[in-house]
Amino acid sequence: MSKTLRTVALVAGAVALVATGVGAAASIGAIGVSSSAAAAGVAGLTSASILATATTVATVASAVGMAASIGAQITAKKPPARGTVNEVIISAEPPAPYMMGRTYSGGVLRHDVGYGATLKKVPNPYRGQVIEYSVAGPCDGLENIYVDYSVVPFAGGAATGYYSGYLYRDVRVGLTTETALTPHFAGMPNWTSNHKLSSKAAILLNGKFDKDGKRFASGWPATGAVWRGVKTYDARKDSTYPGGSGAHRINDESTWEYSEDPGQHALAYALGRFRNGKKVFGVGLPVDGIIVEHFVELSNVCQANGWKVGGVIYEPGDRWANLKRILEAGGAEPLFIGGKLGLRINAPRVSIYDLTASDLTEDDAEIPAAKTWRERRNGIRPKYRSEANKWTYVSSDLVSIPSYITEDGEEKFEELQWDLVQNKDQVAKLAAYRLVNGREIGPITLVCKPHMRTFGPGDMITLNLGADHALGGMDAVILKRSVDPGSMKVTLTLETETAGKHDFALGRTGTAPPSPALAATEDKDVIAAEVIKTDEIPWTGVLDDDPDHPKPEDGATVGMTDAEALAFAQLDADTAAATAAVATAQSEIDTAVAAIAAQGTAISTIEANVATNSGDIELLAEQIRALSTEAMAELSNKLGVMVTDNESVAGALLAATIKTSEQSAAFSSERTIRANSEEVIARSVDAINVRMGAAEAGISSEATIRATADTALSNRIDTLTATVGDNTASINAEASTRATADTGLANSINSLTVTVNGHTASISANASAIGTANGNITTLFARYALRLDVNGYTIGYELNNNGTTGSIKFRADLFEVSSPTGGARTEFSGGNWRVYDSSGVLRVRLGVW
Repeated sequence: MSKTLRTVALVAGAVALVATGVGAAASIGAIGVSSSAAAAGVAGLTSASILATATTVATVASAVGMAASIGAQITAKKPPARGTVNEVIISAEPPAPYMMGRTYSGGVLRHDVGYGATLKKVPNPYRGQVIEYSVAGPCDGLENIYVDYSVVPFAGGAATGYYSGYLYRDVRVGLTTETALTPHFAGMPNWTSNHKLSSKAAILLNGKFDKDGKRFASGWPATGAVWRGVKTYDARKDSTYPGGSGAHRINDESTWEYSEDPGQHALAYALGRFRNGKKVFGVGLPVDGIIVEHFVELSNVCQANGWKVGGVIYEPGDRWANLKRILEAGGAEPLFIGGKLGLRINAPRVSIYDLTASDLTEDDAEIPAAKTWRERRNGIRPKYRSEANKWTYVSSDLVSIPSYITEDGEEKFEELQWDLVQNKDQVAKLAAYRLVNGREIGPITLVCKPHMRTFGPGDMITLNLGADHALGGMDAVILKRSVDPGSMKVTLTLETETAGKHDFALGRTGTAPPSPALAATEDKDVIAAEVIKTDEIPWTGVLDDDPDHPKPEDGATVGMTDAEALAFAQLDADTAAATAAVATAQSEIDTAVAAIAAQGTAISTIEANVATNSGDIELLAEQIRALSTEAMAELSNKLGVMVTDNESVAGALLAATIKTSEQSAAFSSERTIRANSEEVIARSVDAINVRMGAAEAGISSEATIRATADTALSNRIDTLTATVGDNTASINAEASTRATADTGLANSINSLTVTVNGHTASISANASAIGTANGNITTLFARYALRLDVNGYTIGYELNNNGTTGSIKFRADLFEVSSPTGGARTEFSGGNWRVYDSSGVLRVRLGVW
């Protein structure tokens, strides 16, 4: 069957191919739902959509997680520019602020009152302001207080210099248990020792007015403060995390430390900040609902690039947009992988698989040629928050790519704001990434065979699909993976990944990589010709809708100008030259045919073997036809050989089918080998199937091996199925290996599944071993996991080892160790260890109950 390239593209001046658009996915409830706050703060924030347990995450993974398509994440608009507010926020229902990194903020006014006995003929001479700067404290500390964007020095709680004797402060960093802020001038109304702001960083400013107008003559000035914000968790400093070392613990905020790292702040926000068992800020995902290693990778990337996050976000609000704002500071995007929150990170990657046409189940592929002209940008003027400009958002230098301008034919610039970036160089690199990422090709949709489910979002593979798909040697990152449970077909959604873009975006090279393209110009012309090809239309088939220029009759000659006659003469000359070229080509073809004929001896031998086997097959056919006059018997016996200057291919197919109205039986055996200057491939597929009434059974086995100059691949899939009505049982075993000069990968997946009356139970085991070499550094990783799933309720265990740290994780309601002969035993459940003696009497219990 000929392969079809469905390239979604605009062929200039001739053809427009329209592809189905990717619908926007539904937002994930835990992030997309806002909650309301009480006037006193965010201590009462709740949301029914928060995922509180790992079981809930597993349910969402199967029901909603995969529906949140990566296509929607690609096409979704960036969060609207909503930066840190410099002025004091005054509102009857003020939002809760959350401060990250070192930054300036005007804060949120919580209490404001004038009071005091008349002083020097001034009534209410004192003013008290309580300003909240961040929830989820403690913050790391206060750096300076500003009045009209100028630092005010303090000695303890009293201002010195210009405001000496007129301005005082009391500060709380937001400890879990705090005392109330204390005014310098006693008697502040509606403020007592019970007005505590535990876990909230806050300042009480106390000012004094006098009749002489020595200070505050023009009114109360604009105030603000520079803080070092909330603390975060760093898995690299956690001895319980694989590869980590230190006292940090993900479920104990008292062990967290101050950081300006975007990866750590994004993880803390996704986890949510809790006080006394209540969420006060953030999303609130359980640890099992987050791919923590992605956030660790982002921290490593940000540390290498010197990228930081700084600013304030607020709730109630769009938590998904808040998470995006934090990740934008590190050049990352959130995405869901198997129902868990993961990341797409701008960093160099290594391809872990070569995908070829033999990995596909369908010849068609949806491949957009490139971003449309309307979507493209060749310049960005980034805005960032500048400390030198009173912490306002300012436009930085234009980041543009001359080669893109030439390619687009005009300047296409836009201004974009990074809300939580406070460094000019950092925002320039992020803008450069935005430009080069906008030139990648995607989304690419490929329907693959079951073994491709080994790979998931975030993995990079190399697309070697040949000229038929215009994808040869392109690296691409998987954005989404879905599996059809009926056919086990795997649909991958990908976007190309241009290697050179990282060095350019990070300033290591001055030349931007060229925009990726599917095929050369001549290849596009061939595609366009296939799309618009049609029979020659006579004049009688042309609509005569122009009365001023009527069409001629068929076969009529129409007068022409001298210029037209000259053009037609040139056309005749070109036609003659083309005819001569065709004759030369025909001569070369005749020579090639003669060369092929010289191989006749080998082909004749093959044909003789086919003839010999045909006698046996025909005898088998007669025996099959004799079984029943009502039966239909079909036989296929095909053997083919093709040899060209560039490639040799041989294949054999033997198949037989018997069918009646109630019964059928079939077998097939296929072998294919292919060799050219770049690779050698061998493939075998064997299958047997039977049916009687509503009962069906089948066994299939598929094996593929492939070798290139520097890569060796092998893959095998064995499947057993049995079905009676709606009840099914299946066993699937898959093994794959891959080796290159610097990488080794071995993977094995075994699964057993039964479905009865709509209820499903399955057992799956996955073993992986990966090794990579980078210079003198060798990295090894081994993993084994076993999962038992009954109607979505899952138990199992997982083993991981990276050569320095190993872990074993169990998920079960009850863990018990006992002798096969009975007697004493120990078990773990409900957070408690229990030890029983040989009589079954509970002797020891450890835990909390």
